[in-house]
Amino acid sequence: MIAAPVNASSLAPILYVEDEENDVLLLKIAFKQAKVDWPLAIAVDGREAVDYLFGSDRFADREKHPFPHLVLLDLNLPRLSGLEVLQEVRQQPQWTALPIIVFSSSDQQSDRDKAQALGATDYIVKPSGMHSFVEFAARLKQRWLPA
Repeated sequence: MIAAPVNASSLAPILYVEDEENDVLLLKIAFKQAKVDWPLAIAVDGREAVDYLFGSDRFADREKHPFPHLVLLDLNLPRLSGLEVLQEVRQQPQWTALPIIVFSSSDQQSDRDKAQALGATDYIVKPSGMHSFVEFAARLKQRWLPA
C-alpha cells in the first residue's frame, strides 16, 4: 500500500495560544523556514483558547475550527492564564492524551512545577532570536508531528 502524501489542509491544527503578535509572527516564519507544513490556529487569550478547545461560541463549526493535534500554550495570557487553561482542559477526561506544551518566556522552576502538576506534556522556554525559533520548529516537527 502506498501512503498518500500529507495534505496540510486535512490535518488537525496546532493551536498556538499567544497574545504577543510578534511571537506569533516569529513562529509562523520559523515554521516556514523549518518546512513545518502544518496548519496553525491562533488563540489570543486564555478564554479564546478554552472556547476553541470546547468548540464553543465562534469556534462551534469544527469544519472551520477542527480540534487540534497539539497545543502550544503561553502562560502569561489575558482573561485566563495559561495555567488556568491547562487546569480547565485537563479536567476533561476525553482530552488527557492531547499534547499541551507550555511555551513560555518564564524559566521559573515554580512555573514549571505548576504546569507539570496540572498535566502539561512538556515545558519549553521560548527561544530568543530567529535562528533559535527555527530550531524549535524543527524539533517540534520531529517530535510531535507525524510525517
